[in-house]
Amino acid sequence: MKKSSHIISILKRKSEFSALAVYDEITLFKAAYLTPHLKNALDFIYYKDEILFFVAKHPAFCQEFNYTAKGIINALQSYPDKFPTLSKLKDAKAFVSRKYKKPLPSFCQDFAPKKPAQATFKEHAQGDFVNHCKDSKLSAIFERIRESIKNAN
Repeated sequence: MKKSSHIISILKRKSEFSALAVYDEITLFKAAYLTPHLKNALDFIYYKDEILFFVAKHPAFCQEFNYTAKGIINALQSYPDKFPTLSKLKDAKAFVSRKYKKPLPSFCQDFAPKKPAQATFKEHAQGDFVNHCKDSKLSAIFERIRESIKNAN
């Protein structure tokens, strides 16, 4: 009996499911080559017409990508056994998706007064404790603490 992973690997070799093989190559490439900084800057990667497209979350990544594009292409072309589809790569491009543009705030939000958040704390103590202090100054301090706790509740 064949395992599901074996059946999936057979299906990936067929032309109808070649997109699955490309997806696996891109996933392997992201895990092996990209740094955590680059992984966080990317939304997703896709392959079309022998061009690898990197969809970035911020325009600054596109500028940084200009320095690393040739290295990415060379790395993929140097391992044709690991990346059979991506090793035929001609170009790599990066762009910013429109969905990451910050929406402009509405007219009402611009002029609405912003209330600062106030931290609230409810005292759980009741002030029912025995003052065992022998020193009169410390005993007076403990009594003031007891009164302030009782007044707070």
